[in-house]
Amino acid sequence: MITDFAKKLETVINFIPPIPVVIVELLRALNDENTNMNSIARIIAKDPPMSMNVLKVANSAFYRLTNKVATVDHAVRMLGVRELGMICVSCGAYQALKPPADEATFDLDEFWKHSVATGVIAKKICEELAVGDRNTIYFGGLLHDIGKVVLDRFAHELYRIVVQVTHEECLPMIEAEKRIIGESHDTIGGMIMERWKFPLTLVNVTRYHHAVSLCQEETRATVAVCSLADELARVRYFGFGGDRSGVVLEETEAFQALQSIQPAIANVDVFKLLCDLEAVDEEIVEMEKILTT
Repeated sequence: MITDFAKKLETVINFIPPIPVVIVELLRALNDENTNMNSIARIIAKDPPMSMNVLKVANSAFYRLTNKVATVDHAVRMLGVRELGMICVSCGAYQALKPPADEATFDLDEFWKHSVATGVIAKKICEELAVGDRNTIYFGGLLHDIGKVVLDRFAHELYRIVVQVTHEECLPMIEAEKRIIGESHDTIGGMIMERWKFPLTLVNVTRYHHAVSLCQEETRATVAVCSLADELARVRYFGFGGDRSGVVLEETEAFQALQSIQPAIANVDVFKLLCDLEAVDEEIVEMEKILTT
């Protein structure tokens, strides 16, 4: 039965509607070194809901800008091409998989809090270690668990059991997924990101954040940062990370991979990093609300 379901799920993924055209345009523009602020602003302006989200994000407490942002052009100038572009891409990705309003699902608010917290922590680790691109790493953290949304949307009854087993048995969610469904959110998420033609780095963050050693060397540093941030977000008990089991950070694949890339990780004060998150708790919650409306 599990094998049959895995095949069925792959078929379903192949028939998932393509990501909106405006997101495809944004991804293409973000991958072009010659892209400028005006071209990004023009793409965003084509989509009125996206334009509204851009203004909400730019004026949110998350960014703490001194002056009110009134136009998309201004928002792009203030936040930068890549940052704002990837916010729009993230919104579009999740909106494409959003369940109907009257359909029961797992706690998406808690899921989003975890996702945003993972992105914020990933960016902090990136800055501490001077590893990778901070915007790519932030959005890798934001999108890393997209496979959970897919499984909940298209295997809802089974996924309810996965969530229940995860909490009742204190089992890592990825193990519960494999046991009950036969496939896990990292594999499914990677398939979705690949189908939507996301950059390889973001595809690999999604696919390998539970198996850092398996990803290509060229993207391993970014994957490791996002994987470690995912663990730290769970340690912080921030939002729906899936499982609450304890973990020794120094023994994780992510930590060991980063240590081989950047030995300075041994000097990072993890406790202080987690305590610093208390100062941005409200901003994380606000960003979660913006991205889900």
